[in-house]
Amino acid sequence: MRKNEIDALVRAHRGQIRPVAFLHVLRQPRLEPDDHAFLEANIDQLGAADLLRWRSRCEPGFTGTVIAEIGRRAVADPVTFRHEILDAPRLDFEEAEWRELADVLRGKIPDEVLGIVLERGGPRPKLPASDTLFSPRVIARESVEFEPADLDDGVRVDEEAAALLPLAKVLAKKRANMLDLDEDQLRAVALEKATSTDEDWSVLAADFPPAWQEVVLEKARRTPRAAERANLLSWLERYEAPRAALFPIALRSLQRDADGPNFGVIAWLARQLSTRSAWDKHGLETISALLRERALAELGELITMVIGDARGRNASDSPRIVEAVHGAFAEALVREAKDALVERDRTRARATLSALVCLDPPSRVSRAVHELERIDGNDEDLGELIAVNVRLVKHGDARGATLEGVVAALHALSDILSAR
Repeated sequence: MRKNEIDALVRAHRGQIRPVAFLHVLRQPRLEPDDHAFLEANIDQLGAADLLRWRSRCEPGFTGTVIAEIGRRAVADPVTFRHEILDAPRLDFEEAEWRELADVLRGKIPDEVLGIVLERGGPRPKLPASDTLFSPRVIARESVEFEPADLDDGVRVDEEAAALLPLAKVLAKKRANMLDLDEDQLRAVALEKATSTDEDWSVLAADFPPAWQEVVLEKARRTPRAAERANLLSWLERYEAPRAALFPIALRSLQRDADGPNFGVIAWLARQLSTRSAWDKHGLETISALLRERALAELGELITMVIGDARGRNASDSPRIVEAVHGAFAEALVREAKDALVERDRTRARATLSALVCLDPPSRVSRAVHELERIDGNDEDLGELIAVNVRLVKHGDARGATLEGVVAALHALSDILSAR
């Protein structure tokens, strides 16, 4: 990155050095002179992991500044040095670096710690194997079925009486052959209840016949409970309701007037977004809905589930899914940035533009990013953030898209927006 771009990112992060180093500068595969100058000027604010990442991006023979700083910290705090540096999972110092470090530390740290340095880090520490294996329990259907003894009181029920009973009791009457309604009448009663009552149908869904799609769709649209909506969406998915009709219902659960974050709906969305074509069709609207509600934790959960599932199913197809995620995320961020710039919401604009720097979107995003330059009223910092995105998108091809980039973008959003 260039100095003016780094300075703009620092100002976007309210003068904090560490987020800029960790989320932006050190995520680049190759560092430029301005990057090294920024890191060297702020070396005391970098963590141990930052130093190791910096060293790995230095040209061979030019790691002296990093090694000297690691040595200084080792002398000041040998215990932390051993834990954060010597016990790092992958420690691939060159022989010359080990010798330089040993020369700095000899006689200044405990012999036990120095011995590890002289052994070139020694064997890598291994975590003890767990002696337990977690597996989710399968809950027997009988244990969750809602059918108290008084649901069937032995009295036959006609259509008029059924309209006055809770649906749970109506279905119990049906199972007991005490219901004087045909299937069309029963469906009409259920549809009326879906539109006029606030009953929770979460547990009842297993008993709904396939012909009740219209009923379940109406109930899923109207319920204020996200958990119930997740169950009803799963029922609708099972009976092949059109995905285009289900996504708007699912996204309603993400609104703040719903009953709080619901990872059941997030899990349902993750299943629907399991292919590249699904991301191309529904990814933008899904991420935009989550961004509007500042549901960053839910967004992170969704993307982690999608990418993890893709890796488990077909490792060779996983990069295409990650690229699609970056593309949809980038388009949603550009849309947010445009709205923020038009509304003169500079904090939101800085957050979205800083997050966009973390992604590696496809070239189709380039035009939308360029259009941000044409919006009137941008200050110097916003202009620099737009410029760095224009440059990165111009040279990007989405092949460097990773889950780490998504996580960095989410942290960038959270870091800046949390100060509001």
